[in-house]
Amino acid sequence: MKPTRREFLKGSFVLLGAAELGGRGFERLSPGATAMTPRFQLSCQTLPYRALPLRRALEGIQKAGYKYLMLYQTHAGQPVFTPVLSADERSALKKLLADFGLTVHMSFIGLGVDVKTDKGRSDYKKELDLFREFDIKTVVGIGPWGYKKFPDEPRTGPEWEKECDAFYKGFEQVVPYAEQLGITIALKPHTGITATAKACLQVVKRVVSDNVKICWDAGNVSFYEGINPDPDFPALAPQVRAVCIKDHRGGRANGDFPVPGQGQVDHEAMLKTLFAAGFRGPLSVERVDGKMNAAEMPADLIDERIKEAYAFLQPLLEKCAGV
Repeated sequence: MKPTRREFLKGSFVLLGAAELGGRGFERLSPGATAMTPRFQLSCQTLPYRALPLRRALEGIQKAGYKYLMLYQTHAGQPVFTPVLSADERSALKKLLADFGLTVHMSFIGLGVDVKTDKGRSDYKKELDLFREFDIKTVVGIGPWGYKKFPDEPRTGPEWEKECDAFYKGFEQVVPYAEQLGITIALKPHTGITATAKACLQVVKRVVSDNVKICWDAGNVSFYEGINPDPDFPALAPQVRAVCIKDHRGGRANGDFPVPGQGQVDHEAMLKTLFAAGFRGPLSVERVDGKMNAAEMPADLIDERIKEAYAFLQPLLEKCAGV
């Protein structure tokens, strides 16, 4: 019997989805992803340009070849992507992004916000509202800082446990609002409760929500913990919904963050592990400053380095994703 047009089209989409997945099947996709979801979205953060006006950051990122963007909250000392923006300022920002042909797909959340307090939770929700307005579905957060003084004075004992419990209690109160808005909060390694892959697994076990996942940052694990590669990363990979890309050179606490591909992080192994676990999410270049003071880097040098990062990462992503 000859199939109807609807049956034919349905079958075609299934075949296209299977081909795109390299025969791995829909069950390997991250929750919320579909066969039409891009295999990856590579962006550059405006963070490296934070001492410069936002427009200058967008110029450099566009010229380097990126189509996606992760906005930092302030540039040249002024708020550019925070809830304090007026309606007119938000409209102007949307127009500016459109003029450069850049799509914002991620942002940091909760930096400088204390979710343990009522005001902090209110501010956190205002940030979520802003991200929803800009159709950002993945945001990157951090947990409590794990040190009295880095790198030699970690916070331990009952006081640290109390701090962590208070964070969880406050954080769990904002999660339902993120769920309501359809936004995933991806916590990243930054010492403390997300220091390593093993620690991150405990976070997603404690806060059970499809909207609370992990943003992997291998450079941070190398810098803060002296672990490279993290042996528990394959077990964590199914919980990773975003990646902050940075490289690192040297031992623990050595402040050297070269262009991705020029340090000791094995990006290929990391990406292969992620895609094998069904990863389909945003990835964003975060640091290219090496040993320099990032806030004092010349704009042209930042341009050059993020372009080098793109040249390294784009073909590597295509290879690992099977595009």
